[in-house]
Amino acid sequence: MRVFKFQSRIINGGNPFSPEVIEIDDTFITIRKKRHPFSVLHSISIPLRSIVKIEVSKSGFGANILIESFSDSIILGKGFSASSALEIKRILLG
Repeated sequence: MRVFKFQSRIINGGNPFSPEVIEIDDTFITIRKKRHPFSVLHSISIPLRSIVKIEVSKSGFGANILIESFSDSIILGKGFSASSALEIKRILLG
């Protein structure tokens, strides 16, 4: 099983104390992030087959990625490099 892993960076507008991590495997896309440095890790997973919309928007030096599913689950990743965001989109569109 292949797993792709992408991490937000402070230089791209990401949180310096708790970067967001997006992992893509053969069946799911998962984002892991903390709201505050001392809060618990928050995780959202969406099955790849239920993705209906992928949007990449550039902001400053980085990019944000929005992924929506049939079940109204939303993954919003902030502070990724533009190339990482486009690579995530390319992998998801397969």
